[in-house]
Amino acid sequence: MCVPVYGVMEELENQYTNVKFFDMAFDSPEAHIIRNLPECQSFAGLPFTVYYKNGKVAKATSSIQNMEQVTEILDSEFKS
Repeated sequence: MCVPVYGVMEELENQYTNVKFFDMAFDSPEAHIIRNLPECQSFAGLPFTVYYKNGKVAKATSSIQNMEQVTEILDSEFKS
């Protein structure tokens, strides 16, 4: 489920130079920050994708996101 989202993010990384892209294993100890976010409490499917802006959650999604969905969020939240 995560691989399609990783592919989308890898393609967009060079287009959105003002955005930093990171991935984190869901079951790693440091991922508790994402797993325990109020914005993610109702999520049932992987991957969780969390978009931060200025240290705060701007948007959070769950499950597969396609290129159009991701670019819509990036353009809405991070267009410079």
